[in-house]
Amino acid sequence: MINEENISAVLSLLIKRQRKAKNMTQQQLAQKVGLSTRHIGKLEDGTYLPKFVTYLKLAQVLQFDASEIEKLAQISTNKNETKLLLLLQTMRPEEIDLSIEMMELLVKRRANA
Repeated sequence: MINEENISAVLSLLIKRQRKAKNMTQQQLAQKVGLSTRHIGKLEDGTYLPKFVTYLKLAQVLQFDASEIEKLAQISTNKNETKLLLLLQTMRPEEIDLSIEMMELLVKRRANA
């Protein structure tokens, strides 16, 4: 279910991922969207949800859209799930396969402990 916490978690990770992908500092992003560096930090850690106008500026500068946020918010229930989903989107198929194998080993190890 989509709620404010899901949206906040997804948006915070998406902002951070896109900013880093564009090799931007928080200060550079802040200047481009007219916010303080502190405010960008609060958006990236999920403390704040941006106003709609700020969201539109962020989406334009960082090149993401609402459909990506909505999709992730519907399928993830917490920040760690969202983080995994965003990481998976950046991985090559062989990296995903290896990650699955590693997670399966961790689950088996926990079951045997």
